[in-house]
Amino acid sequence: MSRLYPRLLPGAAAERFHALQQHGPQPPRQGEQPSLAMAVFAATGGTRTTPDELLGIRVTILRSATTHGFPHSRSRAAATQFDIELATYLHASLDLAPGEAAQRQIWSYLGLVLLPDVCAWRFPPNEQRGYLDDRFLGADLTRHTLARLWLRAHLLHEPGSPAPYGLLDALGEADIDQVLARRVDVAATPALVREIVRAHRDAPSTADAKPTSRDILRDSLKRLMRLSAFTNLDGLTRAELADLVAEARNHSRRALAGEP
Repeated sequence: MSRLYPRLLPGAAAERFHALQQHGPQPPRQGEQPSLAMAVFAATGGTRTTPDELLGIRVTILRSATTHGFPHSRSRAAATQFDIELATYLHASLDLAPGEAAQRQIWSYLGLVLLPDVCAWRFPPNEQRGYLDDRFLGADLTRHTLARLWLRAHLLHEPGSPAPYGLLDALGEADIDQVLARRVDVAATPALVREIVRAHRDAPSTADAKPTSRDILRDSLKRLMRLSAFTNLDGLTRAELADLVAEARNHSRRALAGEP
């Protein structure tokens, strides 16, 4: 049975975020069980996560963050590796059913109560706006510090593969965001997302040529988005999806290169 996680109610989440802006992150003290004040659980659907289990999750993620520079340094390369490691852990170890993971209040709890210091380290405050609310509150799961990683791992997970999370490092942050931004038309079909990422990873590098791999990826996503309007993508086999992606990429490459 899957696990149920605390849900931070909207009013409490707003208060916590205001306190974050005023005073900085206020995580649980070392060894202290995370607070469940103002948090609720779903009535049915799994086993409630205990405070001790939540503390174990925090300790594990802190250990990973420390390995990658937390709390004092954060290079782009270290942040990328941390994201990959954390995405794998969140999806493989938290035992979150997709329906539970879709609950925004869960990510608000994790971002504002359990791991506010990690989220603040990963996305430091903006000079003009301070901390960005979408990195802590679960309003947009594709932007939340933790939820976006769970979603990424869920879409790219390949059960039964020798490396079930091997596609996680195939796209950079900006490029995977392009896919997730089309979550209704493209990312709604995980098998299609995996073929898009696999095709991008396996294509010959064109970093110094025109069009670049990124140009081809972004243009092909537009073509696939148009196709989704009249094609049942969920009904296609993996081979058919791979052919569809390859055809879209070929059309994009030719069009961007000015070829007939």
